[in-house]
Amino acid sequence: MPTTDHLQPPAGARLWAALVFSGLVWGATGPVSKLSVSTGNHPLAINFFTAALASLLLAAVLAATGRRLPLDRRSVAFFLFCGLLGTALPGTVSLFGYRHLPVGVMMIVLAFVPMATLLLALPLGLERPQPHRLAGLALGAGAVLLIALPDASLPVAGQAIYVALPVIVALSYAGENVYIASARPPGCDAVTVLCGLSWAATLLLAPTLLLPGVWFDPLRLGPAELAVVVNTGLHLIAYFTYIWLIGHAGPVFAAQIAYVVTGFGVVIGMVVEGERHSPWIWAALALMFAGLALVKPAR
Repeated sequence: MPTTDHLQPPAGARLWAALVFSGLVWGATGPVSKLSVSTGNHPLAINFFTAALASLLLAAVLAATGRRLPLDRRSVAFFLFCGLLGTALPGTVSLFGYRHLPVGVMMIVLAFVPMATLLLALPLGLERPQPHRLAGLALGAGAVLLIALPDASLPVAGQAIYVALPVIVALSYAGENVYIASARPPGCDAVTVLCGLSWAATLLLAPTLLLPGVWFDPLRLGPAELAVVVNTGLHLIAYFTYIWLIGHAGPVFAAQIAYVVTGFGVVIGMVVEGERHSPWIWAALALMFAGLALVKPAR
């Protein structure tokens, strides 16, 4: 697997630039997501519109490159399950989370995804129980507890209960990771998988638009509505950059994006939203970074 050890400038500099760029773009989705729900737009409707827009854009990419979305029974079932775990559930729950929690806190807890993936992969035999990685899992759990348990950790009393929302998001993404690793149909590259799960999420979310109060008007074009469109673009840009990074530097180097996303997310939340964090939150960030360093696979 390629690494950056033998890369000379400008190749090495280009890879580091791509890593930082993708992390910055992904980190920027936090405040943009918070803005999208700031005027009362319902998370279910926002998530439907985001998934539908992403589906159309990705379908255009497949068409432009002469590829087709496989629609056999196995592929459709795979897309539906990934659409539920990778977009429909976590996208909606995270938007509810941004309604109630600071951007920085959301970003720190969402960094728990690699730990949650390890937690789900161990009983399935997809990963081996190595002591240092188990220690990393424990540190990640400790970071979440440092945010949720102390009364003084969050700026508003009663916010701790909402920490469960990004935890659910992390577990959902982790479940998607494990499922893709064990059930991905042959011949489905990353763009095809993303397109298929986006269409599946759109179909899964469509019936929720019939629920009372679940509506989003993309034609209103206020700041919150524009934020939804911008957020869709940010996610796609970050994801395509990440795919490019894996192909040119390997997954171990690309996995370091978790540090960049979390760090930028916290900083952007402070700059854009004026967030200020308690010592408990900074301690949680340090524990989460330490946990990420230990959980990262050697291969």
